[in-house]
Amino acid sequence: MAYEALYTRTRPQRLSQLVGQDHISLPLTRAINQNRLAHAYLLVGTRGTGKTSTARLMAKAVNCDAVQAAHAEDRALSSNDIPCGKCDACLNFDRSPDNVEFDAASNRSVEDISRLLSTVYLAPMQSRVKTFIIDEVHMLSFEAVNSILKLIEEPPDNVIFFLATTEYNKVPLTIRSRCQILNFKLIAQERIADYLTKVGAHLKLDIEKEAARKLARLAKGSMRDALTLLDQCYSMIDEKVLTLALVDETLGLVADSDLDGLIDAIRAKDRLKISVLNAKVLASGITAIDFAEEIITRARDLITKLDNAQSEEFYFYERMIELLRKSVVEMRASGIADIILETTLLKLASDAMFESVAVVRPSAQPSAPVEKSAPSEKPSAPPVEDEMKKMRAELEKDGDSSAKAPGERVMQFIKKYFGETKRVNVKSMLDLIKSAELEGDKLTLTVQTDFNKKSFDETYRATVEDAVNRLLERQIEIAVNSIEPPPDKKKNTASKIVHMKPKKRKQALEAQDLFGDVHIEDADQD
Repeated sequence: MAYEALYTRTRPQRLSQLVGQDHISLPLTRAINQNRLAHAYLLVGTRGTGKTSTARLMAKAVNCDAVQAAHAEDRALSSNDIPCGKCDACLNFDRSPDNVEFDAASNRSVEDISRLLSTVYLAPMQSRVKTFIIDEVHMLSFEAVNSILKLIEEPPDNVIFFLATTEYNKVPLTIRSRCQILNFKLIAQERIADYLTKVGAHLKLDIEKEAARKLARLAKGSMRDALTLLDQCYSMIDEKVLTLALVDETLGLVADSDLDGLIDAIRAKDRLKISVLNAKVLASGITAIDFAEEIITRARDLITKLDNAQSEEFYFYERMIELLRKSVVEMRASGIADIILETTLLKLASDAMFESVAVVRPSAQPSAPVEKSAPSEKPSAPPVEDEMKKMRAELEKDGDSSAKAPGERVMQFIKKYFGETKRVNVKSMLDLIKSAELEGDKLTLTVQTDFNKKSFDETYRATVEDAVNRLLERQIEIAVNSIEPPPDKKKNTASKIVHMKPKKRKQALEAQDLFGDVHIEDADQD
């Protein structure tokens, strides 16, 4: 007998067995008990979340003898009893001519739909209700959709349609408006991991907690994908215990120990170890893009365990994710992805911001401590914090007698701070500031254009305010003004540019692109 895949063997047989879709199973249970089922349902969601399984359960339930008996006796059934799975209608469901399952992805023409629906107006042969399950309905052609519209709007009393799709936005509005819509959510990783553990127990396979979690994370909310991955591991191992190492080996994944070792090497600036680990992983057949995405995912997992989002540790992972994300985009458009990845990892190791950052990682085995050149009794503060303290002391020493205005002096230190921490984007934004005035607890900054003001307010305000507050050790409110010319001056400038000679007009337009809407004069004009 052929081997049956786990995702078909473990397909839900009751509404209560739908994992992670309680917002659908419970309302449907109430609708069945009250005999208020609609004539057409549109089931929407990502692959593997239970759309087709729910449609099959509903198709069984409308013909289930236990459900009909409950209606006759005016009593409610629980989701554990819908459908019963014991009556003739439930047992013969897959062989019943009154249940039609149709794949619109491979049968999308109007002729295919016409053949399918040619029996709609015929009475059911064995069941009480005739059910049609159409999967991937968004793949139907325009003509096929038009041929089914009137039928879905006003079907016979003994017909129910169940339409399933993974692309809701591609389903025509004319179809959506005729159906009740059920939105299936991505299943939480914890729910998937718990279910995999139960399936493993049924298979007499002990699945370690970390292994189940990794399979759940790889599934990305899809139960079918998780069961497929478990099926692959189960069919290819001899042991009765599925460990995290076996999952990595069977699926060809990067081991968490290698990822942690790489992160430790970046923190310790061990460029040789970085190159060795990178070469080891790439030699195993994993692509550079997949490896980079694994590092990003691992950094994200570690960042969620941090208590303080303003700590140096947080910026360590944030910077890592930012650079690797940019490198992935670059690698997709390049033929030298391996070199780009290695260069990015070495760049991370040379980043001054990563110095002396102690990474706290929950692990069964404590990682080896990073060697220090000179042990001390009291751990030193990160260099960035030391620099901030020095800046604060120097600012307090200068006081109001500084040659520069207090606001200008503060922004000088803030620029230096972001330069030291390698936050180039913030530093570039601060370089656009024309002037700064500090009055009491208000810092007024002036920029050239409204666009610069909008960029600062939307992207950089919170970061700069936090740095200023830390420097001055009090709450500072930042106000930003722009010095764009008034509308009449802009109009006058535009008029002058139009009447310039072609060569000068080109130079003037380039100046506007570079410096914004500045006032431009032509020296040759009177």
